[in-house]
Amino acid sequence: MILVVNPGSSSIKFKIFNVKDQEIAQGLAERIGVDGVLTIKYGEKKFEEKYNFKNHTLAAKEIINNLLNLKIITKLDDILGVGYRIVHGGKKLDRPILIDDNVLKEMNACIDLAPLHNKAAMVTIEAFRNVLPKTKFVGCFDTSFHATIPQVNHFYPINWEYYEKYDVKRYGFHGISFEFITEKMKSILKKDNVNLIICHIGNGASCCCVKDNKSFDTTMGFTPLAGLMMGTRSGDVDPSIISYMAGKKNTTAHEIVDELNKKSGLLGVSSVSSDFRDVTQSLEKGDKKAKLAFDIYKKRISDIIVNYANQLDGKVDAVIFTAGVGENSYLLREEAIKNVKIIGLEIDSNENKKSYDDFTKISSAKSAYPIYAVRTDEELMICSSTKKIIK
Repeated sequence: MILVVNPGSSSIKFKIFNVKDQEIAQGLAERIGVDGVLTIKYGEKKFEEKYNFKNHTLAAKEIINNLLNLKIITKLDDILGVGYRIVHGGKKLDRPILIDDNVLKEMNACIDLAPLHNKAAMVTIEAFRNVLPKTKFVGCFDTSFHATIPQVNHFYPINWEYYEKYDVKRYGFHGISFEFITEKMKSILKKDNVNLIICHIGNGASCCCVKDNKSFDTTMGFTPLAGLMMGTRSGDVDPSIISYMAGKKNTTAHEIVDELNKKSGLLGVSSVSSDFRDVTQSLEKGDKKAKLAFDIYKKRISDIIVNYANQLDGKVDAVIFTAGVGENSYLLREEAIKNVKIIGLEIDSNENKKSYDDFTKISSAKSAYPIYAVRTDEELMICSSTKKIIK
């Protein structure tokens, strides 16, 4: 079995897959350091219990204990490997890799690039090391899929010293999801090499231009704050706004960046919610700020689709919508595509509104390129990568 772990600063999400890549259990240990709740779903059953999770080590211990107690695993050796979702790999950790002391050292070296996420990952890895000392661990980095981006797309027009001395460049994120969708579309389209425009639209959102199966460009940048408008994140703004507002509010640049991360995007413009469903409900009631938020949201996606079609020289095998909003909002998909004026994309409204399990083609026969809604599965991608590495 493969255990897949998604670490958070106060939570540990996890899934267990068998050797045939079938999910057999999933769970969440949350409120670590506060009090603690552990939930495990397996088959048609659900286990939930309160614990005193003072730290990640205790949470990891109880996760494993309960997997044994519930007979999801029969012994520790049933877990052949543990795959971790890690947000940032910096310059050097650019592919899934077996975690050892040297890898942990590199993760620590780039902790400034993602302080909350990478620190939580390192704490969680150490916690499971204490519980599963003989098990192989694999790190899967959200940035690694984008290691193939050419310099013209990852280099910012800034002083060369920023890049050379401080590692400032476009790293990109959501790479595990983009890699999964790329592999999925190769199967769907029955092609060995694909050129794709992938729109991963959730509370965090980014797009990826995939050329010959590799990331060629992406909207997120040095941090996940860049690019598209998101639930609470602004996406791209004039950087001078930061120093200007810091002066106006008599605060620090750090606090303004915090507002751009946590109080902007759909929440900031609509003044309603960071949840796209709440914004669309207000939109339907005639709320003008909600309409403006929606219009900015869809426009940025549309503009990127056109940009990436140009970068692919018009040789696009498919446009894909995925992640929470992209998979589930037929309204967002239809309006974003309608807003693309120059490359002849068209959605079939009836197909777009149909429910689906895995993937569905939503473009009309007249569309210049096929358009799909595809359900992503980052955990399954991590499972697959982990199996390859531990072999």
